[in-house]
This record gives sequence, C-alpha cells and structure tokens, in this order.
Amino acid sequence: MLSLFRKKKKPRTEEEMLADAFAGVKAEQEKKARIRRKKYRRWWPEWLDRRVAIALFLILSAFIADGIRRENEEFYATVTKVYGTVQVLPREGGSGRSLTVGAKLENRNVVRTGQRSRAVMEFPDGSVVTVGPNTHMVVKMLEYSRGGKWRGRSFFVKAGQIWARVSPRFGKQSEMRIYTPCSVAAVRGTTFSVYQGPQGYQSSIQCSDGVVQAIGFSGRPRSIQANTTAAVTVGQPPQQPEALSQEVRRYFNQTDLTKPIPPEYWLKTLEMTVTQLLDAPLTILGLGKSSWGVGSMDFARRTAAKEQLRRLHVNLEGSSTYPEYVNPATLEQLGIPREQTRLILSSFHGDALELYRQLSDGRGFIVFARARDKKRTLLKLTAYGPQPATEDELKKYW
Repeated sequence: MLSLFRKKKKPRTEEEMLADAFAGVKAEQEKKARIRRKKYRRWWPEWLDRRVAIALFLILSAFIADGIRRENEEFYATVTKVYGTVQVLPREGGSGRSLTVGAKLENRNVVRTGQRSRAVMEFPDGSVVTVGPNTHMVVKMLEYSRGGKWRGRSFFVKAGQIWARVSPRFGKQSEMRIYTPCSVAAVRGTTFSVYQGPQGYQSSIQCSDGVVQAIGFSGRPRSIQANTTAAVTVGQPPQQPEALSQEVRRYFNQTDLTKPIPPEYWLKTLEMTVTQLLDAPLTILGLGKSSWGVGSMDFARRTAAKEQLRRLHVNLEGSSTYPEYVNPATLEQLGIPREQTRLILSSFHGDALELYRQLSDGRGFIVFARARDKKRTLLKLTAYGPQPATEDELKKYW
C-alpha cells in the first residue's frame, strides 16, 4: 500500500544533465591539477605564481635587450673631439659633411682632415684612434663576433697619419689592422702610429708601447718593438727598425693616448656573457648586429668567401701575367672595377685579403683570405680554385 503513495522522481531536464556533466568535468580537472601541483612542487616553488614568472621574464628580456644594445655599439666608433676642418663621407666618392662630436662612424665611412685639423674617436672597450692633419682615412670594417667573443677593426690610410691606442680590454683573439698603399700594420694591445706619404710610395709604422707587426706586400713581416719605427716601400718588405726620435715620441704624449682606461663595468660584462651563451637562438632570430641578419649563419659566410675567391680566380686567370704584388685592401694591381672590388672584399674578414704571393717561377700565385665566420676560417686560392688552408701553410709564405 505504501508504494502506491510513494512519489515518483521527476525526469531530469537537459539543463540539469548538462550541469552535472560540467560539474564532473570540473571535478576531474581539479583532480588533475592537484596531481600536477604535487608532481612539480619539488622544482616549482609555491611563491612563483604567474605574476612573478611574468615579472622575471620581463626583467630577463630587458637584460638581454640591453646586452644586444651594448653589442651593437661595437660596430661604431664614436667621435669625441674635433679640431679644425674635418669632413665625413658616407662612402668613397660621396658628398661630405662636417664631422661633429658625438657622430658615430661605421663601415665604409671616410674621414678627411684639413691642415691643422684632427679628430679623435673612441670605442666601447676604451681603444682610441686620433686622425692627424691632412689625412684621408677609410673605416673599412668594425666587427664583433658574439659567439667567438672577438673584435675586428680595419682602417685604410690613403694619406696622412693616425695614432692609436688599443685597450687591454680589446680581447686576446681580437686584432686591429691599418692598411696603406704600401703596408699593413697588425696590432693588439698596443700604442702605435702609421704615416703614409702623399705620393703613396712609402709608409712609416711607429710603435710607442707593445709590439706592431709590420707587413709589406712581399717578403716576411717584421715585429716592431716599443720606441722603434720601420719604413715600408710599396712592393717591398719592411725595412730594419730604427729608434724613434725624441720629436716623434713627443706626439705620443697626447692626452687621449695616455689617459687611464676605466675598468670594465660589471653589468656590461655580465650582459655580454649572457648574450654569448645565447648566441645560437639570438642569431637564428636575427637579433642584434652580431647576428648579421636572419639565415646568415657561419656556413653561409664561408660559402660567400669561397664564391668571391672564385670571382678573384676568374680575374687572375684572365690576365696574361700575374702581378708581383697586390695590395690586400684595394686589389688595385688587378684592375678590378671599384664596385666589384668592394663586393669581393666585403666577404672577407677585415674587408681585405690575408696575403697574396706570386710563386717563384712567376707562373703561379697563391692567395689567402679569411671568411667572416666566428672562427675566421682560413681559405686559399690557387690555380685549382678555392680550398681550405691551415695556419702552417700561411706561415710558409710570410
């Protein structure tokens, strides 16, 4: 009888069934979340919630961005002093404008000073270059390798004189080269000067502190010790070094060459160390001038160097005779058009060849050049085309 009076359950509506289903899903998700929290609690601190993680990410991003900014500064020389009439041209043969303090010089810029005029430029590592009166100087290449952590700087003094002090912070693997119509001066951590006569037949390399390697377009290079100088005639090896005169030594007492170099700022050191560790992802993303753009990896740079050596090979083999010597910074003895020369040299480290030598029988040649990759890979060019080279091979022809 009692069953007759028992109330029947109402059928569940669709809304109720959906609510129960969502509640079940929510419960299951909460259960999984509790399991994940227990699983990752060992390495994910409780205090590190989403807001803290976002804040840390923004701080790290700003830290890396500032490191990239510091790296980008390595590709410029900042003008700190200008005296008299000084002009800067964006490229050789372009129109000039007055050089001002604070201007940043980059690859291919040309600096011309008038009589009783000079300009001083500084670099982030504390190195200084002073351009003397009546000087025509080209900034060939300012380079910084993030992965290799080396600097490369090269200049061409067409006429006139420059003085330079290379900072101890320049880097052990770094090198500065000064090219002239007659010679090459290769330095690290040194105070020196290069003078090129207006006629273009002879240059003089002077060393005040440290050691300068003087290289002619033939023969073996010479090491110029402190307080000595050596003359180099075009097409000839460097002459025997001689002692600097008192008058020449006096010019090295310039304030900019003798002032103390401040120690490296700790934050800069830390930032550039971090960007060096992150070189691969930063290069792939094309962030910073050290990346040389998206896709321009080391393999591409080596390939570009080989391709330009092939172009040089075509030009050399097309000549009736091989030249006795070649200026590695201009290739003028090969008679190549200026734009083609610029294209060829731009793929090589320092914007120049490493070495050219005519073989003893006069019927052959050998060229050495370095690619612009992190390792500055050494290549050689012979009658058989571009090939890999070793440092020992290069030394045989010095």
